Amino acid sequence: MAQFDVFVNPIAAARRAYPFVAVLQSDLVREAHDPIVAPLVPRQSMSKIAGRLTPIVAFQGTEHVVLVPALVGVRSSNLAQPRGSIASSRNELLAAIDYLFFGV
Repeated sequence: MAQFDVFVNPIAAARRAYPFVAVLQSDLVREAHDPIVAPLVPRQSMSKIAGRLTPIVAFQGTEHVVLVPALVGVRSSNLAQPRGSIASSRNELLAAIDYLFFGV
C-alpha cells in the first residue's frame, strides 16, 4: 500500500456517500497497522466545497473531492486491492494536510 492509493471504502454502510478512501499516511511508516485515510466523494454530489481543506482530484475519469477534515484510521486488512492512485494531486493534498494541522 502506497501513499495516495485509493481503495473501495471498507465501511459498507458509508459506500453510497463515500465510495472510496485514499491513503494519506506516508508509506514510510510501515509499523502502523491502521493507515490514515480520507474519504473521496464524487464532485457532482457535493453542493459546497470547503476550499483548501477539500482538494478536487481526478480519479477514474471523474472529479472527486477529498475530505481531508474527515481523516480516519482503518485496519490495513480491511483495504482490498488498490483501485488506483491520486498521487498526481500530491501538492494539493499536502497543502490541505498542512492547512488542517498547521494552518499554513
